[in-house]
Amino acid sequence: MHDVLRIESYSAAGNIIFPSVELTIQKDTIIGIHTDYAKINHLLAQFQLQQFTYIHYREEGLYEKLKLKEYLLFLKRIHNLSDSIDSFITLLNLESHLKTKIGKLSRSEKQRLRFLNCIVNSKTIIVIEEPFQNIDEHTKKIIVNGVHQLKEAGKQPIILSSNMEDLLISCDTIFRLNTDGLHLVDLQEDDNKDNQSAINTSHHIRFEKIPTKRNDKIILFNPPEIDYIESVEGEVSVYVGGESYPCSLTLNELESKLAPFGFFRCHRSYIVNLQKVREIITWTRNSYSLSLHTKEEQIVPLSKKNLVELKRIIGI
Repeated sequence: MHDVLRIESYSAAGNIIFPSVELTIQKDTIIGIHTDYAKINHLLAQFQLQQFTYIHYREEGLYEKLKLKEYLLFLKRIHNLSDSIDSFITLLNLESHLKTKIGKLSRSEKQRLRFLNCIVNSKTIIVIEEPFQNIDEHTKKIIVNGVHQLKEAGKQPIILSSNMEDLLISCDTIFRLNTDGLHLVDLQEDDNKDNQSAINTSHHIRFEKIPTKRNDKIILFNPPEIDYIESVEGEVSVYVGGESYPCSLTLNELESKLAPFGFFRCHRSYIVNLQKVREIITWTRNSYSLSLHTKEEQIVPLSKKNLVELKRIIGI
């Protein structure tokens, strides 16, 4: 397996969208690349040129007229697999659908079935396009576990996604691809941070609105209106009702302002309104998220370090 994958520059209408970059393959590491759809398509085309690489497309075709069991037996035969199809059924959690035609499965169930191609493929580098898009949480957890199985089997998973939250729950190392090239995203937690400051009942209640900006207008939000806050490369966004609003305050400043209103620093790059939290999701032993009870389903990452403090706060 090559130690470095070279990706040629991407140009459109005479403009360089991003320069040539090199991606170093890291053994026993799940790599994520965060970028937009146009760049993902270029990456897929570039990865397809690599000898040892299998490309898993988000909308790969399925034999929809076959029953699930028939398809699994077909897959076993063409890949000359020694494993029983029972292991596939258990991995996908589709035991109740063996006699169901694939065309009758839900979108999430089909995505599980598509992912099986990553497991049975003999290539050493597995590039996966948007594996978590428009699927339910149960399927997302199955695919996260499947990606970790790939790593444990000695393969190199590379996930391409426009959704940073999806990469945070599934990847060990994340890069951001933009016009300046490929940049490593800092995922390290600040060990000197005092988690006790996130929630401190000794604070006096203050009524403070949070300033945001949109279309040259300053919009003020009451803290209870806010679902969560995200910081990406120093750019802070406040999420309210499924929409994002830029904010000039830093994440540390917002944490200090919002602590008395029940907000929690759940991750280095996220602050969440605890009143909106519906569920703590465990993806793997070291990967967690918070599901928010909002107008639209929202999932934000929860670091392992802050899980302990959150459990103390909510009394579990």
